[in-house]
Amino acid sequence: MFLGATVCLSGGVANASGVKTRLIRDAVVNGESIYLSDLLPEFAPNAVRMPAEEILVGRSPQPGSIRVLSSGEIVQLLNGGSLLSQVDVPEQIVVHRSGRLITREEVAEAIRRTFSRNETFRNTQVAPEDIRLAARVSVLTDDADLRVSRIELDPTLHEMKFWIVSGAEPTLLPFIATAEAACGGCDLAEAAQRGAAQSDPHVASGMRTSMTRGAGRSNPDLARQANPAPVYVEAGKMARLHVISGTGMQMYLTATSFERGTLGQDVRVRIQKTGKVLYAHVVGRGQLEAEF
Repeated sequence: MFLGATVCLSGGVANASGVKTRLIRDAVVNGESIYLSDLLPEFAPNAVRMPAEEILVGRSPQPGSIRVLSSGEIVQLLNGGSLLSQVDVPEQIVVHRSGRLITREEVAEAIRRTFSRNETFRNTQVAPEDIRLAARVSVLTDDADLRVSRIELDPTLHEMKFWIVSGAEPTLLPFIATAEAACGGCDLAEAAQRGAAQSDPHVASGMRTSMTRGAGRSNPDLARQANPAPVYVEAGKMARLHVISGTGMQMYLTATSFERGTLGQDVRVRIQKTGKVLYAHVVGRGQLEAEF
């Protein structure tokens, strides 16, 4: 009891002395809403934390993505309240949605289920170790109920590209997985022609299976016209760049793309602060990822 009283008293003294509580620059939230208390440091005074728990900042980002809050948004939200004089607001706050990372094993299982329902690809095998994920994707549930919503096949490279969605979290943006395909002795090109007309009734309506042939690869403009993909990054516009190093260090930067980009595509971008030009992977609307 004495310790609790001391903590409360120290919080009150700190507040009374005019010392401001600085909001954290990188926050993690669990629910669908962001409250001001989510942006406070762990040892924020109770006099600040308690009223902050009642202040709704906005909706959380989707699992696996981020939301960037500007200082202007926070200041406008607190304008006229007593908390504005008690907190120090950084220029930007990056908010992550907590969850677990999607594994290659569960992606492989979703692909296996799709193949098992399609007579053409019933003998096609994709091993977890052969799967490459275009981005790190987080979900909130133990069973994400992954489903394949679209398939593209390059029979020349024996490579398949899968658009994956979550049945448990329908708001999760589709993400891309690529893998080498082994067709169990069948001709992958012939399988592509036969399988294009087949659909998986267990996947959400609107599933589209398209096969990328050599002619389509030699004429990308024709391929885009036949099967246009939504643009996630616009040329000349800013996007949020998630940079990851081999040592695990991460940072978020603002970059300008030189070209339009669809989900899963690599585009050339310029980092605003340094002017450095590099290639980044499109992982969401206005979101890029790069490794160094």
